[in-house]
Amino acid sequence: MRKITYIPMFEINQILLQRLKTGDFVGIYSPLDGLDVSHVGIIIRKNNKIYFRNASLLTKNRKVIDTLLETYLKNKPGIVVLRE
Repeated sequence: MRKITYIPMFEINQILLQRLKTGDFVGIYSPLDGLDVSHVGIIIRKNNKIYFRNASLLTKNRKVIDTLLETYLKNKPGIVVLRE
């Protein structure tokens, strides 16, 4: 068993969101055994808003979409952030 360091949703606030930069990789944390993250994408900042750019399986053509990060994170357990 591995220990995964992640940011739980109850700790994600405006101060934390403002620290995210364009190009940061974000994984949606998964509490399931053997599955660290359930989905990944990158942070895109534009027009003073923060977007989660990801390849969506929900769109008809399975294309890359930008979703407001706060909207995407609703009902998610937390995030893992990687910055190069």
